[in-house]
Amino acid sequence: MAENQQAMFGHKVIFLNPDFPGHGEVFKKLAEDEYEVYFIQNYRDAKSVLREYKDSICIVYADEATVKRKMINFIVSCSKDGSLTSTIFYLITSDLNIKEKKALEEAKPCYEGVISFNPRTSFLTQAIELQLEEKNAKGRRQYVRVSCADDKDAIALAEMDGRLYKFKMHDISIVGSACAVEPKFAQFFQKGTVISSVNFSLAGKQISVGEVAVYATFTAGGVEKLVLLFKNPLVGENKDFVHNYIREKFDSDIHTIIKSHPRDEEDYSKAFAEGESEDK
Repeated sequence: MAENQQAMFGHKVIFLNPDFPGHGEVFKKLAEDEYEVYFIQNYRDAKSVLREYKDSICIVYADEATVKRKMINFIVSCSKDGSLTSTIFYLITSDLNIKEKKALEEAKPCYEGVISFNPRTSFLTQAIELQLEEKNAKGRRQYVRVSCADDKDAIALAEMDGRLYKFKMHDISIVGSACAVEPKFAQFFQKGTVISSVNFSLAGKQISVGEVAVYATFTAGGVEKLVLLFKNPLVGENKDFVHNYIREKFDSDIHTIIKSHPRDEEDYSKAFAEGESEDK
């Protein structure tokens, strides 16, 4: 990712082996705080996803000894693969022994360090967010958005001057949306225009966002687009709905990548050093 793009969009945050105790509360808080979060359940799918999502932050959970060995070997393997060296790795674990620490030295600079597992989820979330802030995971944007261009039912109805206009939604966040407008109507929605009332239809749900301002207009692919900013960010049920919609889209993107690539067959159970038995 070019430096200016990274500064703008930050990093995707990918959790590998994400089902640690308290993970539900942790991930809910990260979503509320507008981090772009993805999940990979099986480490044998991880390299394919990380190759597609370059410059990601990958947070790996491993607390049980044999799983920890595999995850450490996985991180080291990624650090030696030229197609994966842009990934930033953290390991969530309760402790590391001397051999584990030494093995992870090989993975630097891709490997950044340990996020100490804490059963008190507020403290664990705080520790995770501290590292994400240090790496500027959000970039300059403060809200996660997702494409809904392929969702034919994602539309906006805008009421202005007693007339109703229909827009095709192209993306959504809790603070705004990019929409396509018919060229013949584009003249009515110049930058700075205030639209008195807008309602979105998204995944079968109607969302009223009230007053909206046209933040920008541009032409892309022969389509006239408007960037709409809500006067007030979504809250409550509507906010939760959009966050869930975003998460489901991200999950779908991950599954698409996984389905289209062969699984990783590398042996990650091997000993860290010659002479160390593999069952330790």
